[in-house]
Amino acid sequence: MTASASFLARLGEADCAALVARWTVGRYERDDMIIAHDEGGRDVFFVLEGRARVTVFSEQGRAVAFRDMEAGDIFGELAAIDGKARSASVVALEPMRAARLPEAAFREIVHTRATFTWALLEHLSTQVRRLTGRVYEFSTLVVRKRLIRELLRLAEKAGQLDGQTSITPVPTHFELAARISTHREAVSREMSALARRKLIGKSGAKLIIHDIGALRALAGEGEG
Repeated sequence: MTASASFLARLGEADCAALVARWTVGRYERDDMIIAHDEGGRDVFFVLEGRARVTVFSEQGRAVAFRDMEAGDIFGELAAIDGKARSASVVALEPMRAARLPEAAFREIVHTRATFTWALLEHLSTQVRRLTGRVYEFSTLVVRKRLIRELLRLAEKAGQLDGQTSITPVPTHFELAARISTHREAVSREMSALARRKLIGKSGAKLIIHDIGALRALAGEGEG
């Protein structure tokens, strides 16, 4: 049910059993909004099957995607911790199943199960580091470098750190724009430039990255 790096994968059997005894499982269709930005709900959710995306929208309606979640991931925990409104929307990317844990049950488990609480701290630390990196990129890097770094993250997620790899399915230019806080036209322009240099290409439903090392050099990782 879980991926190796997911939140639920970090838990022992006793912690998982405590969750299962208290949560309820629901099904969601593609594009269903599971939680909405600024709403007052405080339940915590766990992805069991499928994928969802954490997104906020600018005043002009442009989507900014924070992260995609897969089986084993947790979301909605911030509102349960601080009692404030939801900080982002979460939308199903495909048919999915998610477990819903009431705020009271979440707080009970946090207070009584140290191993669960430590896994939660590790999860929150990961999110803070990821957001810190994104703030740096949005503030200091041009669109080309932000795009390349996003492609490298997708390659790493696919399990490849060097050489050639493929990303499936091919992310749309709109999706990439939402991930790196720009507009679709800018992504299309930069993707075309990378394709002309034969660094990326398409093969059916796959985006092929021909040379990860060359992309890392173009990304200027460690530079402003």
